[in-house]
Amino acid sequence: MTGQIPIWSIFILAVLLFGGVIWVTAQEVTCRPAVDALWTLSSEACVAQPDGYACNGGSAPEVEPVGAGYALANVGGLVDVASLEMIHTPALALDTGIAGVLWARVPQPVHFTALLIGDVRVQDVTPEGFDTWQSIIVQTATEIPACVDVPRSVFIAQVVQDNVATRVVVNGVSIDLLGAMVVYTTPDATVFASLYGGLRILVAGTTTVFWAGQQISIPFSGGDYSSPAGAPLGAVLLDTAALANLPLALLDHPIIMPQPGFVSTQGLVNLRAAPSTDAALLAEVPTGVILSVLGSNPAGDWYHVQTTFGLSGWMFAELLSQNVGTISATYENTPGAPVRFGTPTLTATVIAPDGVNLRDAPDVTFNAVSLVPFGAAVNLVARSPYSPWVSVDYNGITGWLALITLETNAYIDALPIDYNVPPPPEPTRIPGTWGNAFPDPNRPGA
Repeated sequence: MTGQIPIWSIFILAVLLFGGVIWVTAQEVTCRPAVDALWTLSSEACVAQPDGYACNGGSAPEVEPVGAGYALANVGGLVDVASLEMIHTPALALDTGIAGVLWARVPQPVHFTALLIGDVRVQDVTPEGFDTWQSIIVQTATEIPACVDVPRSVFIAQVVQDNVATRVVVNGVSIDLLGAMVVYTTPDATVFASLYGGLRILVAGTTTVFWAGQQISIPFSGGDYSSPAGAPLGAVLLDTAALANLPLALLDHPIIMPQPGFVSTQGLVNLRAAPSTDAALLAEVPTGVILSVLGSNPAGDWYHVQTTFGLSGWMFAELLSQNVGTISATYENTPGAPVRFGTPTLTATVIAPDGVNLRDAPDVTFNAVSLVPFGAAVNLVARSPYSPWVSVDYNGITGWLALITLETNAYIDALPIDYNVPPPPEPTRIPGTWGNAFPDPNRPGA
């Protein structure tokens, strides 16, 4: 959606749907209806917009050159990222009708998506002759929002393609990003927090590698964020309280907030669909693999974990080397993937030029039940736990198609997993040998 939508419609929508802002005890204000309405409007306006463009999902940002700001004045407005030298989004002040939300999809070869939430200023300081947004200065407001449902102001960067790192310089810190990170500033430091995958940073001659569930602070002085004042003190456990309420479902590839710390395998460990030795075996993970922790069962003897390329499942805690903090996310059953705000897209279009066989299980070795022609629309039903295949409904016939044969704006990870399908006849592939289980359908070669 790219229409001209005024930001005040967010709050009208919030009032109509939820009856307005709710006040609670203990001097705390909750504005959840207005926040959810903002995220929904922003998501519908800017998710799945073209690579290489900035998309405004909230109030009009301040930009340089000034003329580019006219196109970003309304929700859904688009501007070529390469034309922007500076972006400054306003704070999330929902009581006054102001809300800064903006996507900046930086094109190849730098290639990452930035999400600006709240009062964030980004300056492109890339030297002449280098690629746009190769070097940027990020500064975020330090004020804590009055509403308990509003996140702090942050800059989030996420790679476009899993297993493909991007290099960018932020506040004078050279970063190899493989996944997703949050950046925010304090009066005397820049904090880099890893939410997915990992980070390798180089600053003051010191290289540090850290993983999802960790963060690092780098000192700055005098409010000058262009050059670090010293080396980092080392990675520490993720401060999840400081990052509460981040709308991670707004990312191009939504993720779950990791718990503080990480675990690693001490030998060959089974990854299972549920916290039980009777649950379906998803993969055998070799020794030395780093995994982020998404949660645990209430007993704490099983961890819900995720590999650096997105495969998730359960592992028996005693088999893991643990470097974790307090795990606040506990559950008996495996939670679903993060769901986008608003009405989810559950359709896809066949892009195989000669059509594609609809099969009775997720692999080319299984029987074909129908031929789906080029350009046909299908409804997405479920996904395979073993391979990049999805269950679809085509004119009342249910079967399986390889995701690479489809084009869709749907968030595939949010589909339910069908654990009842038979595995492929070949042995389960070792994690890391086939990358993300669900490649982007718009990049068939990924």
